[in-house]
Amino acid sequence: MVESNFASLDDIRSNIDKIDKEIVILLSKRGEFVKQAARFKSNTANIKDFKRLEQIIEKVTSYAKEVDFDPITIEKIYRYMIDVYIQLEMKTYADLRETSIK
Repeated sequence: MVESNFASLDDIRSNIDKIDKEIVILLSKRGEFVKQAARFKSNTANIKDFKRLEQIIEKVTSYAKEVDFDPITIEKIYRYMIDVYIQLEMKTYADLRETSIK
């Protein structure tokens, strides 16, 4: 899956840097969808959808297994990431409600 014949640590780091940029772009896109989702929530209790969280965890750990990567690592990353996105969605929800009140 990943090339293993790198000439140096710098080559590896260069590849990691490229992947990091791609990850940031994707996280930003995901964040925009999260903010859009806030528009459809009727209250803050709907933002923390634990059923949806577990569906996501099940899906991404399955993806990890497909690519022979540790599903526990992916689960930890996703649980943290989703917690951060929930905070973003809560802030967006509050901002939207504040704007609509004005």
